[in-house]
Amino acid sequence: MASIQRIGKRWRALIRKAGHTECKTFGTRKLAESWSTTVEHELDQLKSTGFMQPKGKTLADIIDRYITEVYPLKPWGRSKSADLKLLKKALGGELVSNLSHGRIMEAFTDMHDEGAGGVTISARAGYLITVLSTAKDVWRLGVPLDAAISARSALSKLGLIKKSKHRDRRVSDAEIKRIIEHLERKATALPLAAILWFSVASAARISETCCLQWADLNEADKTIRIRDRKHPSEKMGNHQIVPLLTVAGHDAFEIVNAQPRKGKRIFPANSKTIGTYFTDAVAELKIKDLHLHDLRHEAISRLFEADYRIEQVALVSGHRDWASLKRYTHPRAADLHRVKAA
Repeated sequence: MASIQRIGKRWRALIRKAGHTECKTFGTRKLAESWSTTVEHELDQLKSTGFMQPKGKTLADIIDRYITEVYPLKPWGRSKSADLKLLKKALGGELVSNLSHGRIMEAFTDMHDEGAGGVTISARAGYLITVLSTAKDVWRLGVPLDAAISARSALSKLGLIKKSKHRDRRVSDAEIKRIIEHLERKATALPLAAILWFSVASAARISETCCLQWADLNEADKTIRIRDRKHPSEKMGNHQIVPLLTVAGHDAFEIVNAQPRKGKRIFPANSKTIGTYFTDAVAELKIKDLHLHDLRHEAISRLFEADYRIEQVALVSGHRDWASLKRYTHPRAADLHRVKAA
């Protein structure tokens, strides 16, 4: 039985049962008794089945608890936050007990019909499984994890879930010069030329470039610290020291040093704005199949062509899995004529 005591103007309910201790205060005795009855029932379920039934809980409730309890311990980036928000919009109103294979399939099929791509759907399905897995393994809630797993498998078989395509688009300096000349006619104050050439010289993502700070530059070692570098699981606090090299005639260190030191950031620009300028320029110049991220791809390819070893390229690019760097090595057929036979 719960122990219910009056503490000043409030009522405290204390439960010790099945090795668990729960304590909470309420404004009235009736609320304290009601809460105690619910918790004791859940503990009885936990003792007999190993799980508590999430009675009355919606998926939105589970996602909110996941964010509240897991994010402070293991922060993630904006992309995951946005996908969790969209999951709440699509399925958040569903009672967890009613969340079935069919309902999950319906929600993700609707996302596809509304324009979500296979990679996006794959990510959201993965986050749904992560949330439910946490609820089951950590909070011991009887959630339909198997339904989410089977739905993801079915979505994959239907072709609604896809892996990201590996691009082999190479970028020439001539193309970059055309884009820069086009953008400079826009009379923008943003350091667009410096940012684009730095992307080719450094292999940094545009979001990383726009966040670089003078305080993180080591002029003696010609290195810089990139904060919160992208990582499959460690989205925040994943700082990395990288060298600023000279690749194919573009010196990343000199590009940085040439920037005016007017504030904290080296390249004071919004990465989304840079992306918009670049995409518009490519369209207006009718350059075929060129994305801003291809500059990072080009930089990594040039590092390999400059005879840097795979572990050295990984130090610059930030890849933890060396195998993933294979997709950035795209030697051109004509280059093989210059390779001497052993």
